[in-house]
Amino acid sequence: MPLDNPLAAEKPCGISALSSEWQQKAEEELNETPEVFQRELTALKRMVENDTNLVVPNYDEFLVRFLRARKYDSTKAFHMLQRYFLMKIKCPELFQCPLPSECKSMFDLQAQNMLLQRDQLGRRIFIIRVDNFDSSKVTIEEVFRTNVLALEQIVREPETQVAGLVVILDMAGLSLQHAKFFTPYYAKKMVELVQETFPLRFKGFHVVNEPFYFDAVITVLKPFLKEKVKKRIILHGNDLSSLHGFISTDILPAEYGGSAGNFDNRAWYMKILADESYFKKARGFGYKIDENVVEN
Repeated sequence: MPLDNPLAAEKPCGISALSSEWQQKAEEELNETPEVFQRELTALKRMVENDTNLVVPNYDEFLVRFLRARKYDSTKAFHMLQRYFLMKIKCPELFQCPLPSECKSMFDLQAQNMLLQRDQLGRRIFIIRVDNFDSSKVTIEEVFRTNVLALEQIVREPETQVAGLVVILDMAGLSLQHAKFFTPYYAKKMVELVQETFPLRFKGFHVVNEPFYFDAVITVLKPFLKEKVKKRIILHGNDLSSLHGFISTDILPAEYGGSAGNFDNRAWYMKILADESYFKKARGFGYKIDENVVEN
């Protein structure tokens, strides 16, 4: 595990970086105690050091996000870390994180937004509006990579590592032009990202404004989904009051029956742009290009 080129902009995210309230939540949900923290972090470091083809940042906080995603099972965390970097080599058109400055046209579509406030359970809320993705102007690869950028930004937050992320998928306007977004190939890649690859706890998927034929999309996804994830997919149709039973209206945009103003991702994009240097440095980590590593 070479220790070159640390990401100086990264904020500490160990136990000491959490407030007492968040420390208690981490212990209750993740078994994160000082003893477990040190033991499993030491074990994970040892595994990473033995993987001589892998270059990772030289601070503990990077590894902690994988431990939290796997509830402090260092072996599972290590396997997730390997998959995380291998996916960027095997399928860069989907998983290689773009620079924020490269994504202006995507953000201008107002199709994706990470709400700036957390919900009542401390989770981040990510809204995706399918109708705003004009397939004549953007590709599914661009959509995928921008979603990866969103995840890479919030996974740096210690509180988000503990509480997780909730996705609201607005399917209003779903049409045949969006069909390519839900082919078995892309569906499988999306599920791999959620279930096995990205070091984040995905706590819920709330689908709103879905047409009756959305069942066909679910049918494509189901073969790849674990039972735990299936239970976290909730279809609300046009009943926003149903959505409000899970997410407080205080943080939702007006379009979803909330009181937090209209849907607008500009403040979020400005926040990501401010971290441009972080994402540039992050490109220096991962597996050294080796055909044997990629094949395995």
